[in-house]
Amino acid sequence: MSTAVRIRVLILEDNVADAELMVRELRKAGLDPAWERVDTEQDFTAKLTPELDLILSDHVLPHFSSGAALQLVRSRSLDVPFIIVSGVIGEEIAVDALRSGAQDYILKDRLARLGQAAMQAIQNRRMRGDMERSEARVRELEGKFVQLTQRIKDLF
Repeated sequence: MSTAVRIRVLILEDNVADAELMVRELRKAGLDPAWERVDTEQDFTAKLTPELDLILSDHVLPHFSSGAALQLVRSRSLDVPFIIVSGVIGEEIAVDALRSGAQDYILKDRLARLGQAAMQAIQNRRMRGDMERSEARVRELEGKFVQLTQRIKDLF
């Protein structure tokens, strides 16, 4: 029996039922989301933390958009996967979102793809973190090697 992967999710969505559908799809994919729904820029900004594992965002809200939300995430240098979930999103908007840093976009009528997209985005983030830690360790060891070779050189 497999254990669901616990994740922290922030959902930017003005429709409670749509947010619940997203959570259902995450659960179907073997994820155990601790989630919170917000629908304003102020609430979204207040909930942005590096501890988040995933952000799901509707494209258009009454006074906010996924583009503005993504810009806030990037301005804070947060490495949190950002997936746009929209009822209607044109190809041009989707391409712009991906270029701006969104990991994926999913149409609400194709929500079954959300779990897989979320798992892939989270896995990619974890691999980036592992790579950054490995690179930092290599730099640390290189520094120690340089110090050691300098000491040996000084002895001779």
